[in-house]
Amino acid sequence: MPRQEINIGTAPTGAGGDTTRSGAVKINAMTAELYARDALLGTAANANIGTAAGDVMGVGAGGWLGESIIDSTNANNGRKTGLYSWSNTFNAPHGALQVLSSDWGNDPRWQSQFAMGISENRFFARSIQKTQSAATSWAEFYHTGNTTRGSGGALSAASPILRIANVALSERRDLGEQSFEPAGAWGVANEEARGVTVERLSVGEYRLTGSLGLALEGWRTHDPSSPDGGRMLGITDSRQEDDGTVIIRLFKQRWTLTDDGEMVPGRGAPMDVPLNSWIDVRLEMPKAEAPPPIALTEE
Repeated sequence: MPRQEINIGTAPTGAGGDTTRSGAVKINAMTAELYARDALLGTAANANIGTAAGDVMGVGAGGWLGESIIDSTNANNGRKTGLYSWSNTFNAPHGALQVLSSDWGNDPRWQSQFAMGISENRFFARSIQKTQSAATSWAEFYHTGNTTRGSGGALSAASPILRIANVALSERRDLGEQSFEPAGAWGVANEEARGVTVERLSVGEYRLTGSLGLALEGWRTHDPSSPDGGRMLGITDSRQEDDGTVIIRLFKQRWTLTDDGEMVPGRGAPMDVPLNSWIDVRLEMPKAEAPPPIALTEE
């Protein structure tokens, strides 16, 4: 649209030099120019930069495209939608977290929170009312970092995990799945068990070093099973030394007939791990160092 030039200091020609009409022409021309500019530039050119409704967001607003918002106050406190950094926060499910908090559009009293662990692959979610009058419990996600699939195919919630097997000759293509990497010639370890090494001492006897020992709670070892999970292929025995070294032994099954006529499984001769299976060992590892608490800064 061509721009209309007006000499503000001169009244238009005409009967009596009508200055009122001159002002009307000037204002109408300026209004038309503003409408034309809005049509070309859009509404964002006339909006403020900020986080209020109708504002244009700058880089870093709400914790996006920059550092997340440092807010380690009570996790139950109501917050604006955004990305937050929590460190040793009260009512949080973990020490150091990156948290997405988002209002629910149909009822902004409710917020959804998704938390991602820092220095550990842990993930949590819940919903909460900003008034703290109601909330669901934190739910933790299970994934390849905190579960293991046993040699028989069953899924167990556990980590760190070491698998004892003949790595070079194993018939199991899934022995080194996901994050499992070699831990010596006779073992593979997942990411949480890095640094552990397996050494074969003799037939069916293995020494594990590099951990604090067997897990302090929950299950510790799973016997080798057939790939379809149908039957157990051996019986394991474990022993832990004072320095954290773990000795795992594997025996053949030997069935004994009791006086009551029942068949009871027991330990037979030592045997190496079958090539179509492995032994699962759950360990205790040194705690990873979490980032130091973040000092709150004034906005």
